[in-house]
Amino acid sequence: MGDVYVEFFSEEALENVMCLLTYKPERVVYLGHKFTMLTRKINSLKKFAKQVSPDTVLEFIEAPRNDLDACIEALESVAERYPDAYYELTGGGEMFLIAFGFVSTMKPFKTLRIDPFTSLEVDMDEMGIQTKQKDIACMTVKNNITLHGGTLTNQTGNYSVWRFTDDFKKDIRDIWEIAKSLKSRWNRYCAVIEDVLKSFPADEDGFYRLPKSTIGDAVELFNLLNRAGMMKEYKILPKRVEFKFKNDDIRKIVTKTGNILELHVYEVASRKPEIFNDEVIGAVIDWNGEKKPEEKEAYAEQYRRYMNATYDTINEIDVILMRGCIPTFISCKSGKASSNSLHELQTVTHRFGGIYAKKALVMAQSCDKSDTGSSFFKQRAKEMDIWVIDNVYNMSDEELLKRLIKIQGND
Repeated sequence: MGDVYVEFFSEEALENVMCLLTYKPERVVYLGHKFTMLTRKINSLKKFAKQVSPDTVLEFIEAPRNDLDACIEALESVAERYPDAYYELTGGGEMFLIAFGFVSTMKPFKTLRIDPFTSLEVDMDEMGIQTKQKDIACMTVKNNITLHGGTLTNQTGNYSVWRFTDDFKKDIRDIWEIAKSLKSRWNRYCAVIEDVLKSFPADEDGFYRLPKSTIGDAVELFNLLNRAGMMKEYKILPKRVEFKFKNDDIRKIVTKTGNILELHVYEVASRKPEIFNDEVIGAVIDWNGEKKPEEKEAYAEQYRRYMNATYDTINEIDVILMRGCIPTFISCKSGKASSNSLHELQTVTHRFGGIYAKKALVMAQSCDKSDTGSSFFKQRAKEMDIWVIDNVYNMSDEELLKRLIKIQGND
């Protein structure tokens, strides 16, 4: 193929970058209309290109939405300057596609389409139609957020909270087994421990001395953690419990109820790098990237109106998985989930994944089918195309991984 590709600018960001991801060409020419080829989208596309193919030149050509002659003229100009260019036919404005149909009756254009889900490429030229299975086009979570106009901030879990060594991954697996054995008690115990540790902080050596009267039944969790090797110098005395955590990661797990479920989902998905090419936990997303303060406030107001609530332009998604160039946004709930959880997941996924992104709600406990509220919740999730994976406490790691893979429906 040649080194120039022509894209008909699409409102769906992913449809604008398949050639860029697959071929990293010398140049990509975008043909579009002003109402879709907005400055903020162009800037996001440029930032994305610098991340995935920094040597590619991006060229943007605009024509009025309702001016067929102008669209034809733009196409003819591109064809004259780049006679060997390939034209990618996914997306684009209706008038440009009409113009392309007209001009192609007089010029032998080479065309192609690359499916974002499978990277299956269909080429059409004077030799006929050919189908090729390309290597799966891949991008990172950071790439995907940039493409959609946001920023994955330094507060994201992989960058600022967790360090995923082999030893820590084993600790996650061991603590998950403890959480499975406790089920609903896990949340209750973690909430108690969080409060107690705030009231009785560790000394400068990380040593805790906690009054037994403040811990109550949550001492069961301490005992289980000790048996699993997560505690040091553990002692139960007549009036207090003394110990050090194995490391600070263990402390962070047991002082926030939902952390272990998020870590479990992340850890299970990370076992299959040939399927999920990138995973991020605790993804903190700045909706507005590097915009000016007045622009950020405008988008913040738009988001608040959409959600009918008070939200900042910063959102956190528990886990994001990339399979090729398709993201799956996952919200994890160790307790019950509300309808608002569905709406927030829907909004963030649409904003940073478009129509190709997948979304799932992972719940540690079961949604009781006999409960009217649970039935309504699951039906509402289905209507919003949100997968619900519940009862994970009673699910094997293999079954969870199978469900995560099935979400994208590529198999």
